[in-house]
Amino acid sequence: MDWGRLLYAVAWIGLPVGMGVQLLYNPPQDPRLYLAYPFFGLLFAWGLLQGPKWAPRILTHALGAYLLFEAWRAGDDYFVVAFWSPTLYLLAAFAYPLPLALAAGAFWGGLLVLLPLLRGQGGFPFGHYAAAQPILLALTLLLARFQEYYGQVRFWREQALTCPLTGLPNRRALEMALEREAARVERGERPFSLVLLDLDDFKKVNDERGHPEGDWLLKEVARYLKDHVRQGDLVGRWGGEEFAILLPATDSLRAERQAERLREGLKALGVTASFGVAGYRGDLQDLFRRADEALYRAKAQGKDRVVRSTSEGSG
Repeated sequence: MDWGRLLYAVAWIGLPVGMGVQLLYNPPQDPRLYLAYPFFGLLFAWGLLQGPKWAPRILTHALGAYLLFEAWRAGDDYFVVAFWSPTLYLLAAFAYPLPLALAAGAFWGGLLVLLPLLRGQGGFPFGHYAAAQPILLALTLLLARFQEYYGQVRFWREQALTCPLTGLPNRRALEMALEREAARVERGERPFSLVLLDLDDFKKVNDERGHPEGDWLLKEVARYLKDHVRQGDLVGRWGGEEFAILLPATDSLRAERQAERLREGLKALGVTASFGVAGYRGDLQDLFRRADEALYRAKAQGKDRVVRSTSEGSG
Protein backbone atom coordinates (compact mmCIF):
# COMPACT_ATOMS: atom_id res chain seq x y z
CA MET A 1 0.00 0.00 0.00
CA ASP A 2 1.23 3.48 -0.93
CA TRP A 3 0.70 5.25 2.41
CA GLY A 4 1.75 8.59 0.96
CA ARG A 5 -1.05 8.55 -1.63
CA LEU A 6 -3.56 7.34 0.94
CA LEU A 7 -2.71 10.10 3.40
CA TYR A 8 -2.76 12.69 0.63
CA ALA A 9 -6.23 11.54 -0.43
CA VAL A 10 -7.52 11.59 3.15
CA ALA A 11 -6.15 15.10 3.67
CA TRP A 12 -7.91 16.61 0.66
CA ILE A 13 -11.07 14.50 0.83
CA GLY A 14 -11.36 15.85 4.37
CA LEU A 15 -12.45 19.27 3.10
CA PRO A 16 -15.68 18.17 1.38
CA VAL A 17 -16.29 15.51 4.03
CA GLY A 18 -16.00 18.14 6.78
CA MET A 19 -18.44 20.39 4.98
CA GLY A 20 -20.81 17.48 4.51
CA VAL A 21 -20.67 16.52 8.18
CA GLN A 22 -21.40 20.12 9.19
CA LEU A 23 -24.40 20.23 6.85
CA LEU A 24 -25.67 16.89 8.14
CA TYR A 25 -25.47 17.69 11.84
CA ASN A 26 -26.11 21.42 11.70
CA PRO A 27 -28.11 22.27 8.58
CA PRO A 28 -28.70 25.99 7.89
CA GLN A 29 -32.01 27.40 9.07
CA ASP A 30 -31.99 29.89 6.23
CA PRO A 31 -32.09 28.05 2.84
CA ARG A 32 -30.10 30.86 1.23
CA LEU A 33 -27.07 29.84 3.28
CA TYR A 34 -26.84 26.60 1.30
CA LEU A 35 -25.49 28.68 -1.57
CA ALA A 36 -22.32 29.34 0.43
CA TYR A 37 -21.29 25.67 0.28
CA PRO A 38 -20.86 25.31 -3.49
CA PHE A 39 -19.07 28.68 -3.42
CA PHE A 40 -16.54 27.47 -0.84
CA GLY A 41 -16.28 24.11 -2.60
CA LEU A 42 -15.37 25.81 -5.88
CA LEU A 43 -12.96 28.10 -4.07
CA PHE A 44 -11.18 25.12 -2.48
CA ALA A 45 -11.07 23.28 -5.82
CA TRP A 46 -9.66 26.34 -7.59
CA GLY A 47 -7.02 26.73 -4.88
CA LEU A 48 -5.97 23.09 -5.18
CA LEU A 49 -5.47 23.50 -8.92
CA GLN A 50 -2.94 26.34 -8.48
CA GLY A 51 -0.02 24.02 -7.78
CA PRO A 52 2.20 23.49 -4.75
CA LYS A 53 3.44 27.09 -4.55
CA TRP A 54 0.12 28.94 -4.53
CA ALA A 55 -2.37 26.35 -3.33
CA PRO A 56 -1.47 26.59 0.40
CA ARG A 57 -1.71 30.40 0.28
CA ILE A 58 -5.12 30.41 -1.37
CA LEU A 59 -6.42 27.61 0.85
CA THR A 60 -5.23 29.38 4.00
CA HIS A 61 -7.56 32.29 3.36
CA ALA A 62 -10.32 30.22 1.81
CA LEU A 63 -10.38 27.95 4.86
CA GLY A 64 -10.14 30.93 7.22
CA ALA A 65 -13.21 32.51 5.61
CA TYR A 66 -15.06 29.18 5.66
CA LEU A 67 -14.35 28.58 9.35
CA LEU A 68 -15.42 32.11 10.16
CA PHE A 69 -18.67 31.47 8.26
CA GLU A 70 -19.27 28.23 10.16
CA ALA A 71 -18.50 29.83 13.51
CA TRP A 72 -21.00 32.62 12.73
CA ARG A 73 -23.62 30.15 11.52
CA ALA A 74 -23.16 27.74 14.45
CA GLY A 75 -24.22 30.33 17.03
CA ASP A 76 -23.67 28.96 20.53
CA ASP A 77 -21.88 25.95 19.03
CA TYR A 78 -19.15 28.18 17.55
CA PHE A 79 -16.46 26.10 19.29
CA VAL A 80 -16.89 23.26 16.77
CA VAL A 81 -14.55 25.16 14.42
CA ALA A 82 -11.73 24.47 16.92
CA PHE A 83 -11.59 20.95 15.51
CA TRP A 84 -10.57 22.38 12.13
CA SER A 85 -8.48 25.41 13.10
CA PRO A 86 -5.20 23.39 13.22
CA THR A 87 -5.67 22.77 9.49
CA LEU A 88 -5.82 26.52 8.95
CA TYR A 89 -2.61 27.09 10.91
CA LEU A 90 -0.83 24.22 9.19
CA LEU A 91 -1.65 25.65 5.77
CA ALA A 92 -0.36 29.06 6.87
CA ALA A 93 2.85 27.50 8.20
CA PHE A 94 3.68 25.92 4.85
CA ALA A 95 2.33 28.73 2.70
CA TYR A 96 4.48 31.57 4.04
CA PRO A 97 7.79 32.37 5.71
CA LEU A 98 7.54 32.44 9.49
CA PRO A 99 6.59 36.15 10.03
CA LEU A 100 3.88 36.06 7.34
CA ALA A 101 2.64 32.65 8.51
CA LEU A 102 2.30 34.03 12.00
CA ALA A 103 0.46 37.09 10.70
CA ALA A 104 -1.95 35.05 8.53
CA GLY A 105 -2.65 32.57 11.32
CA ALA A 106 -3.10 35.30 13.90
CA PHE A 107 -5.43 37.24 11.59
CA TRP A 108 -7.88 34.39 11.05
CA GLY A 109 -7.42 32.99 14.54
CA GLY A 110 -8.09 36.42 16.00
CA LEU A 111 -11.29 36.77 13.99
CA LEU A 112 -12.41 33.32 15.14
CA VAL A 113 -11.87 34.39 18.77
CA LEU A 114 -13.48 37.82 18.37
CA LEU A 115 -16.62 36.61 16.61
CA PRO A 116 -18.23 34.95 19.69
CA LEU A 117 -17.49 38.05 21.77
CA LEU A 118 -19.09 40.30 19.16
CA ARG A 119 -22.16 38.09 19.26
CA GLY A 120 -22.27 38.01 23.04
CA GLN A 121 -21.33 34.36 23.30
CA GLY A 122 -18.42 34.71 25.72
CA GLY A 123 -19.46 32.11 28.27
CA PHE A 124 -18.38 28.50 28.58
CA PRO A 125 -16.48 27.14 26.67
CA PHE A 126 -15.16 30.42 25.31
CA GLY A 127 -12.07 30.46 27.55
CA HIS A 128 -10.89 27.06 26.35
CA TYR A 129 -11.69 27.96 22.76
CA ALA A 130 -9.83 31.29 22.90
CA ALA A 131 -6.76 29.89 24.68
CA ALA A 132 -6.53 27.00 22.23
CA GLN A 133 -6.11 29.19 19.14
CA PRO A 134 -2.73 30.86 19.91
CA ILE A 135 -1.41 27.58 21.35
CA LEU A 136 -2.43 25.63 18.26
CA LEU A 137 -0.93 28.31 16.03
CA ALA A 138 2.36 28.34 17.95
CA LEU A 139 2.67 24.55 18.01
CA THR A 140 1.87 24.26 14.32
CA LEU A 141 4.44 26.89 13.36
CA LEU A 142 7.05 25.22 15.55
CA LEU A 143 6.31 21.86 13.94
CA ALA A 144 6.67 23.32 10.46
CA ARG A 145 9.93 25.10 11.36
CA PHE A 146 11.37 21.96 12.96
CA GLN A 147 10.55 20.05 9.79
CA GLU A 148 12.22 22.75 7.71
CA TYR A 149 15.32 22.84 9.92
CA TYR A 150 15.53 19.05 9.86
CA GLY A 151 15.45 19.17 6.07
CA GLN A 152 18.23 21.76 6.02
CA VAL A 153 20.38 19.76 8.44
CA ARG A 154 19.81 16.62 6.41
CA PHE A 155 20.74 18.45 3.21
CA TRP A 156 23.98 19.81 4.60
CA ARG A 157 24.83 16.48 6.22
CA GLU A 158 24.32 14.71 2.92
CA GLN A 159 26.31 17.40 1.14
CA ALA A 160 29.13 16.97 3.65
CA LEU A 161 29.19 13.19 3.24
CA THR A 162 28.53 12.86 -0.49
CA CYS A 163 30.71 13.38 -3.53
CA PRO A 164 28.81 15.99 -5.61
CA LEU A 165 30.12 14.61 -8.92
CA THR A 166 29.40 10.89 -8.54
CA GLY A 167 26.76 10.94 -5.81
CA LEU A 168 28.76 8.32 -3.91
CA PRO A 169 29.71 8.58 -0.23
CA ASN A 170 32.92 10.58 0.12
CA ARG A 171 36.03 9.68 2.11
CA ARG A 172 34.64 10.98 5.40
CA ALA A 173 31.47 8.94 4.96
CA LEU A 174 33.54 5.84 4.19
CA GLU A 175 35.70 6.38 7.24
CA MET A 176 32.59 6.63 9.39
CA ALA A 177 31.21 3.41 7.86
CA LEU A 178 34.53 1.66 8.48
CA GLU A 179 34.47 2.79 12.11
CA ARG A 180 30.98 1.35 12.52
CA GLU A 181 32.07 -1.88 10.88
CA ALA A 182 35.11 -2.11 13.16
CA ALA A 183 32.82 -1.68 16.18
CA ARG A 184 30.68 -4.57 14.92
CA VAL A 185 33.75 -6.78 14.64
CA GLU A 186 34.66 -5.88 18.21
CA ARG A 187 31.22 -7.18 19.22
CA GLY A 188 32.05 -10.53 17.70
CA GLU A 189 30.91 -10.25 14.09
CA ARG A 190 32.98 -11.43 11.13
CA PRO A 191 35.86 -9.21 9.91
CA PHE A 192 35.47 -7.08 6.81
CA SER A 193 37.75 -6.08 3.95
CA LEU A 194 38.64 -2.86 2.20
CA VAL A 195 39.31 -2.54 -1.53
CA LEU A 196 41.01 0.54 -2.95
CA LEU A 197 41.04 1.03 -6.71
CA ASP A 198 42.66 3.69 -8.84
CA LEU A 199 41.84 4.28 -12.51
CA ASP A 200 44.90 3.74 -14.67
CA ASP A 201 46.29 6.68 -16.67
CA PHE A 202 43.40 8.91 -15.73
CA LYS A 203 45.54 12.04 -16.06
CA LYS A 204 45.97 11.22 -19.74
CA VAL A 205 42.18 11.23 -20.17
CA ASN A 206 41.95 14.73 -18.70
CA ASP A 207 44.93 15.99 -20.69
CA GLU A 208 43.93 14.53 -24.05
CA ARG A 209 40.11 14.59 -23.92
CA GLY A 210 39.40 17.32 -21.39
CA HIS A 211 38.02 17.44 -17.88
CA PRO A 212 34.36 17.05 -18.92
CA GLU A 213 35.25 13.68 -20.43
CA GLY A 214 37.15 12.78 -17.27
CA ASP A 215 34.17 13.71 -15.11
CA TRP A 216 31.89 11.62 -17.31
CA LEU A 217 34.25 8.65 -16.94
CA LEU A 218 34.28 8.98 -13.14
CA LYS A 219 30.49 8.99 -13.07
CA GLU A 220 30.32 5.92 -15.32
CA VAL A 221 32.79 4.03 -13.15
CA ALA A 222 30.88 5.03 -10.02
CA ARG A 223 27.63 3.79 -11.56
CA TYR A 224 29.20 0.50 -12.62
CA LEU A 225 30.75 -0.19 -9.23
CA LYS A 226 27.55 0.63 -7.38
CA ASP A 227 25.54 -1.66 -9.66
CA HIS A 228 27.95 -4.61 -9.40
CA VAL A 229 28.64 -4.99 -5.71
CA ARG A 230 26.55 -7.03 -3.31
CA GLN A 231 23.71 -5.59 -1.31
CA GLY A 232 25.27 -4.31 1.89
CA ASP A 233 28.63 -3.46 0.30
CA LEU A 234 29.50 0.23 0.23
CA VAL A 235 31.18 2.00 -2.70
CA GLY A 236 32.61 5.47 -2.20
CA ARG A 237 34.90 7.96 -3.84
CA TRP A 238 38.17 7.96 -1.91
CA GLY A 239 39.54 10.99 -3.75
CA GLY A 240 40.50 12.03 -7.28
CA GLU A 241 40.24 8.95 -9.50
CA GLU A 242 40.44 6.61 -6.52
CA PHE A 243 37.47 4.65 -5.20
CA ALA A 244 37.01 2.47 -2.14
CA ILE A 245 34.75 -0.48 -1.46
CA LEU A 246 33.81 -1.70 2.00
CA LEU A 247 32.93 -5.40 2.02
CA PRO A 248 31.30 -6.39 5.34
CA ALA A 249 31.75 -9.92 6.69
CA THR A 250 34.23 -10.70 3.91
CA ASP A 251 37.75 -12.08 4.30
CA SER A 252 40.56 -10.77 2.12
CA LEU A 253 40.59 -13.77 -0.21
CA ARG A 254 36.92 -13.40 -1.11
CA ALA A 255 37.44 -9.64 -1.37
CA GLU A 256 40.25 -10.28 -3.85
CA ARG A 257 37.93 -12.43 -5.97
CA GLN A 258 35.26 -9.74 -5.89
CA ALA A 259 37.82 -7.11 -6.90
CA GLU A 260 38.94 -9.30 -9.79
CA ARG A 261 35.38 -9.54 -11.10
CA LEU A 262 35.05 -5.76 -10.90
CA ARG A 263 38.39 -5.28 -12.68
CA GLU A 264 37.29 -7.54 -15.53
CA GLY A 265 33.95 -5.75 -15.77
CA LEU A 266 35.57 -2.34 -15.96
CA LYS A 267 38.00 -3.56 -18.58
CA ALA A 268 35.08 -4.78 -20.70
CA LEU A 269 33.79 -1.19 -20.54
CA GLY A 270 37.14 0.09 -21.80
CA VAL A 271 38.46 1.26 -18.43
CA THR A 272 41.39 -0.30 -16.57
CA ALA A 273 42.08 0.09 -12.87
CA SER A 274 44.52 -1.17 -10.26
CA PHE A 275 43.17 -2.69 -7.04
CA GLY A 276 44.59 -3.09 -3.56
CA VAL A 277 42.88 -5.43 -1.08
CA ALA A 278 43.31 -5.76 2.68
CA GLY A 279 41.33 -7.41 5.47
CA TYR A 280 40.61 -5.84 8.85
CA ARG A 281 42.80 -7.13 11.69
CA GLY A 282 41.85 -4.85 14.56
CA ASP A 283 43.41 -1.54 13.51
CA LEU A 284 41.84 0.78 10.94
CA GLN A 285 45.00 2.77 10.30
CA ASP A 286 46.82 -0.47 9.61
CA LEU A 287 44.00 -1.49 7.25
CA PHE A 288 44.31 1.76 5.27
CA ARG A 289 48.08 1.41 5.10
CA ARG A 290 48.03 -2.20 3.87
CA ALA A 291 45.31 -1.55 1.27
CA ASP A 292 47.23 1.47 -0.01
CA GLU A 293 50.49 -0.49 -0.18
CA ALA A 294 48.75 -3.26 -2.13
CA LEU A 295 47.38 -0.68 -4.57
CA TYR A 296 50.84 0.81 -4.99
CA ARG A 297 52.25 -2.64 -5.85
CA ALA A 298 49.48 -3.21 -8.39
CA LYS A 299 50.55 0.02 -10.10
CA ALA A 300 54.22 -0.90 -9.91
CA GLN A 301 53.59 -4.35 -11.39
CA GLY A 302 52.05 -2.98 -14.57
CA LYS A 303 48.59 -1.72 -13.61
CA ASP A 304 45.24 -3.34 -14.51
CA ARG A 305 45.53 -5.95 -11.78
CA VAL A 306 44.40 -6.88 -8.26
CA VAL A 307 46.96 -7.24 -5.46
CA ARG A 308 46.15 -8.50 -1.99
CA SER A 309 48.18 -7.31 0.97
CA THR A 310 51.20 -9.57 1.41
CA SER A 311 50.58 -9.80 5.17
CA GLU A 312 47.13 -11.39 4.69
CA GLY A 313 46.52 -14.97 5.60
CA SER A 314 45.30 -17.54 3.15
CA GLY A 315 41.63 -16.74 4.04
